[in-house]
Amino acid sequence: PERLDRLWEISDYMRDGFKALGFNVLKSQAPIIPVVATTMRTCLEMWHDLLDEGVFVNAVIPPAVPQGQSLLRTSYMATHTNDDLDFILEAFQRVGRKHGIITPNGTAA
Repeated sequence: PERLDRLWEISDYMRDGFKALGFNVLKSQAPIIPVVATTMRTCLEMWHDLLDEGVFVNAVIPPAVPQGQSLLRTSYMATHTNDDLDFILEAFQRVGRKHGIITPNGTAA
């Protein structure tokens, strides 16, 4: 039960962290958190840049999502540490700013 509790703690932390940075995470309420990218190209470029930063996510593009929508699928395990989570959020912040998904003041672009 403590692992399940930790997983929900992590999910809430990451969802809140993404929102605080200005990312759109839709109405996620699970340990799999989507981060909306503006276009398929931006999504794929962000996926690549995040991989270069040491963060693996799945790029989800049409036809897996409706045409005109793309997102980065993040997922978590109870064994992720707080340092891991902060590392992921910092990488997303850098990459999100680079691609104009979020602004320096933490709002969606």
